[in-house]
Amino acid sequence: MAIYVNTVSSFFRIVLLAMLLPAFASGQSLLNKDIVVNGMHASVKCIQRRGIDYISLNDFAKAAGASYKYSPSAKSADVKFSSLSLKVFANNPFILLADKSGKKNEVRQLPVPVLLQQNDLFLPLSYSLPILANATGKKIADSGTRPNEISPAETTPEKLEPSQIVANSAIQFKIDEKSNGTMVTFKTESKFKKYLASFDDGVITIQLKGISSPAKPLEYSSSKGVVREITSDDVRGGTDIKIRVSGEYTTHEVIQESEKALLLTIHNKKFSHDEAGNPNKEKWKFDVIVLDAGHGGQDYGAIGTNGTVEKNINLAVALKLGDMIEQNMKDVKVVYTRHDDTFIELYKRGKIANENNGKLFISIHCNSVESKSGAPNGYEIYLLRPGRTQEAIHIAERENGVISYEDNPSRYQKLTDENFILVSMAHSSNMKYSEKFADLLNNHLKQTVSISSRGIKQAGFYVLVGASMPSILFETGYVTNEDDSRYMKSKDGTEEIASALFQAIKSFKIYYSEEIDNN
Repeated sequence: MAIYVNTVSSFFRIVLLAMLLPAFASGQSLLNKDIVVNGMHASVKCIQRRGIDYISLNDFAKAAGASYKYSPSAKSADVKFSSLSLKVFANNPFILLADKSGKKNEVRQLPVPVLLQQNDLFLPLSYSLPILANATGKKIADSGTRPNEISPAETTPEKLEPSQIVANSAIQFKIDEKSNGTMVTFKTESKFKKYLASFDDGVITIQLKGISSPAKPLEYSSSKGVVREITSDDVRGGTDIKIRVSGEYTTHEVIQESEKALLLTIHNKKFSHDEAGNPNKEKWKFDVIVLDAGHGGQDYGAIGTNGTVEKNINLAVALKLGDMIEQNMKDVKVVYTRHDDTFIELYKRGKIANENNGKLFISIHCNSVESKSGAPNGYEIYLLRPGRTQEAIHIAERENGVISYEDNPSRYQKLTDENFILVSMAHSSNMKYSEKFADLLNNHLKQTVSISSRGIKQAGFYVLVGASMPSILFETGYVTNEDDSRYMKSKDGTEEIASALFQAIKSFKIYYSEEIDNN
């Protein structure tokens, strides 16, 4: 059942930015963008996606006087300029530059993948300008889009039936009751300074600071679903929104979408399972750790300074850590999602973890940025939740980009907004354990490694979605930072990173076992 009470943008447009990397829709409308090549204006086809302008590589090649050759089988294009050539691949962030002799090759990495539409590749313009200027030897500039050429379908706002509109202008809301949870989105007419959320005696209270109560207070009631009543009250300095819930309620989370919108997600008892109290405690014994070395095979991951290849670092750390566990924790079995240079699809990694009844899932990766000069440094530890910052969303999108190497990337499109709630709830019973391990790991890393901490963060990673157990994704450092790269590639660096992970696992095992015994 869906009850629409406003026109706010769905939060899951943001979630899907982090959680999904869907195939590009061939029917998306095109704009015309003006670019300047050595002072001469040219019009090229353009697609706008997630706030980024992507331009037709074929049109750009014509404007720059270069040849464009597309290979349907490889889904790649070769563009030959006067001194350099580009090789670009669909759904891939890497661009290969080569000189005429073919002896000098250079790999450039974009922060987002190249898109494909109708045998034409589209490059993210702002990120590609330096590469195109280098390849052409010409000055390239962005002159702007022609918004009047956007199709009506892209400019027409969502419309609601009159019966769906609330009779107040200050606060509106929309309720989506799903079989696996509930979403309530609140939209305010003016900006609110901050919000506070609490739960007491069956009522979730959200305090919006700096927002006056609507002329007509919010009034909603229902005899079905988790959300039974929504009301609003004037309070000093703002408005209180009260959401009364049914006995099916277990937990909730409030996420601020913008300065004028909040999303409330409510978890149902039906999908909240704390089976740690199961009399069969042997089932919950901490006896299996799953180590996931990110990327592998044809998927190199990030390419860093001095030829550093992410997939090699990930595997080296995983194997060293696994050896430490096997040598020192005889009662714990180590399961590898890969133990050599093999490509393993993301959904299979979680499947491997679940089939082996893993008690802890650790996915090992390296971070990167487009620019290798002045690149950031430091390790990061990620938990599975919607990304709270653009940086977290971007990192998740890059890591999820591995699906472009898979035989059936469309399987991930099943993670719709409805299913994401289910995923979130399925992980909620494990979240406190994931958070505990992340905290232990961060503390041990600070004491052990020569890389600084960038903290514990949240983002949506496919690889964590599939693992129904405490899990984290660990970015060991930036391969695009010279110091991080040198350290991670070194024998001492690999040993120290693995050692910190091992010490965190030992501490976590003690904590986990005590929790199971106490419950």
